Amino acid sequence: MHVLGLDTSVRFVGRIKDRKLISFARRSNTEPLLDEELSNMAHYQASVKASWEDMFNESLGKTNWMITSKEKVKLITLFLDDGLLILSTEPNSNHDSIIEKIKSLNIKL
Repeated sequence: MHVLGLDTSVRFVGRIKDRKLISFARRSNTEPLLDEELSNMAHYQASVKASWEDMFNESLGKTNWMITSKEKVKLITLFLDDGLLILSTEPNSNHDSIIEKIKSLNIKL
């Protein structure tokens, strides 16, 4: 995935469609923080959170992205026309810069 190369703080990038992870890439020199079962639950949770956002679209407009900041990682969810793009980054990453770089790739957000 091109997104993985946009910033050295990006640890993981995945595409979710219909609540399923359909593709992903992980930086080779990073150790996963979750085992496979918890990873699957985290991907599903991102989908559920995204679906909850839909109820506010009429009043507030479409959600563009969400961030969850944890002690060990920052989780970024970008809303695409046909699913989600999920990223995990180092906790001190510049998420605004990363999101702007992703937008420059012309991925339909």
